[in-house]
Amino acid sequence: MSSINLSSCIKEKALGIGYDLCGITPVDLVEEYSSRLDERIRNFPESRTSYEMLYPLAFPQKNVEWAKSIIVCVRRYGKYKIPKELDGYIGKAYLVDGRLKHSKEYSWRLEFEAYLNGLGIKYAYGIVPARLAAVNAGLGRIGNNNFFYTKEYGSWVFIETWVIDSELEYDKPTRSLNCPDNCNKCIDSCPTGALNMPLSMNWGKCIANLTSGLNSQTEGLKAKMGTWVYGCDVCQNICPKNKNKWEEKENFIDLSDITPHLSLESIWKMDEDTFLDVIQPRFWYIGQDGLWIWKCNALRAMANSGDQKYYKYIKEAVEDPDQNIRNTALWACQKLGI
Repeated sequence: MSSINLSSCIKEKALGIGYDLCGITPVDLVEEYSSRLDERIRNFPESRTSYEMLYPLAFPQKNVEWAKSIIVCVRRYGKYKIPKELDGYIGKAYLVDGRLKHSKEYSWRLEFEAYLNGLGIKYAYGIVPARLAAVNAGLGRIGNNNFFYTKEYGSWVFIETWVIDSELEYDKPTRSLNCPDNCNKCIDSCPTGALNMPLSMNWGKCIANLTSGLNSQTEGLKAKMGTWVYGCDVCQNICPKNKNKWEEKENFIDLSDITPHLSLESIWKMDEDTFLDVIQPRFWYIGQDGLWIWKCNALRAMANSGDQKYYKYIKEAVEDPDQNIRNTALWACQKLGI
């Protein structure tokens, strides 16, 4: 089969399974990711460690010497109903996460990989910078907030990549910026100042990162982190390119079952068994020893909400045996003057 025909068959299969977009790019185009990381480290040396971990993504050939092409598939998640009580607390992408093994989206990946196996194609999943690969595959553009945008669905999409051992017909990259010159809404709205210029971000100050654990920058940013407990959607919510792109058409599997566990009160009262059985397997960026992180995030969100109904929990937390929880509670008491 010619590279043109094989490329067409692969794309047709991906779209037939359920993916919304599919493109293909040569593997060497992602090497520029390394220079972008160099720039981030120069601009934000305090976040060096976070960025240094990402360098292997720029050179997949070091992990799989047979790497020649990258297949990129994009699936829309901005079609699911989001419980109103979780808006502003949990990032939407994590509520409708198609990487969960019981989701229909995960079955798409398995079916697609079985198809590649049937063609005799070697592949490695998720070992390249997904957003850059998607741009190189002509599927969309990067916005000022560093998110990948498609014309059809905005930034409410998830990108999946497979490095393969075959040379295919490649799509034309879409290199131009997605945003008008005079739009800085995402930068101006970033609560912690993680976004300080177009196409740049201090990962160490990003709320999505800060909610996954305490670091040296967290202490001075608690008041700016608002009520976000896990993730953050501020820069995507404010973006004009996302206007009317989220359509609540479908229910995501078991989201209604887990929602009651995600109120601030429920998180504060949560026991270890519930955390390990219900919460952690779904929100895995916080590890199995991270219940205290969830409780610290909930206490901080309680304080930033200013709602007096939370005062009793904050005062109770001052006596908690965990020092991190006590410290967060003391900060909350000082902020609220209680």
